[in-house]
Amino acid sequence: MMVDVKIKRDLKPRYWLEIDLSAITENVSQIKSVIKSDTRIIAVIKSNAYGHGLLEVASALDENVDFFAVAEISEAVKLREAEFQKPILFLSNPLFEEEIEAIFDYDIIPAVNSMKFLKLYQQYAHSQDKCLDIHLKIDTGMSRMGISWQEIDSVVSFLSDSKNINLRAVFTHFAHTQDLEFTRMQMERFQKAISKLKNAGFKFFIHAANSSAVLRYSTSWFDCIRPGLIIYGIYPEHEVKNRIKLKQAMSFKTRLVEVKEVKKGSFIGYNCTYKATSDMKIGIIPVGYNQGLMWVLSNKGFVLLRGRRIPILGRVSMDQTILDLRDIANPEIGEEVVITGCQGEEEIRIEEIAEWAGTIPYEIACSFGKIGNRVYKEWVG
Repeated sequence: MMVDVKIKRDLKPRYWLEIDLSAITENVSQIKSVIKSDTRIIAVIKSNAYGHGLLEVASALDENVDFFAVAEISEAVKLREAEFQKPILFLSNPLFEEEIEAIFDYDIIPAVNSMKFLKLYQQYAHSQDKCLDIHLKIDTGMSRMGISWQEIDSVVSFLSDSKNINLRAVFTHFAHTQDLEFTRMQMERFQKAISKLKNAGFKFFIHAANSSAVLRYSTSWFDCIRPGLIIYGIYPEHEVKNRIKLKQAMSFKTRLVEVKEVKKGSFIGYNCTYKATSDMKIGIIPVGYNQGLMWVLSNKGFVLLRGRRIPILGRVSMDQTILDLRDIANPEIGEEVVITGCQGEEEIRIEEIAEWAGTIPYEIACSFGKIGNRVYKEWVG
């Protein structure tokens, strides 16, 4: 049966993200108060700005940082088509020829992660009679992207003969900033690579510090820092919380969709993992693991209702989660529930949810960030 729908309705969202753009700009100000005044900032806004919204966050940051960094060509293209003029660093490798074309057409700066791609960029630039600015990534111990620090002689030889590649910057990425000795080893390897490039006559700027390193190692700041998570007001580890004051920019909210009474001895949720120890009230929210509220939070996570922490009962379902309302007087369908963020004097932070789930704050932010319903708090540039 075909249904001819002629009426279009604007429905209120059952769950949504609130993004405080003023918190993001304030966090950048806090970061600037920690680093040297002449240190530039490469703002990492990959993965849709860690789920906060690429273009909206870029607008808030545009006058406060020096570069943008993304992990997908499509994100760089969106920024250019939205008329952002700031230098954009593409951190990954191109997969298709059209992505290489986009690098040149949209004035995108690629990270060079291997000799293979260095040669590919030179070949394409030569064929187009153009010059390409690059940031050379040195793998100093993470074994992910980057040219090995031990292969730097080959890079020096190739770049010395290249007329179409401009070495604008050299950078690395730390694998385990909590481990001082491993980080020191990476720094030593990085310095050796830098020295060889400088001795060959190349002039470039240097960056290495991610969010954690910004707060742990001033020796890693070099000319630029490359913060991501802390821009959004999220701490990468507990140990650095006392080094900077950050405000979480993301809140995740929903509403009670059902309130009911259950009897003592009743089982709650899939697999009967919770048994009511008394007659009690429960509430249901229309959010589950499909919306980023992870299944592993079953029987151990919390949300906020009326400014109080409310336990999750039973298994988190695909699009529903059951809450313990035994201490809430006369709860009503439609009342606001906060999954992360502030309500009254109470706050549930993303780092705390990550700890409950046994994961990292990055995953929680990106999981919640996949929700399409976003409300942006006013930001005045």
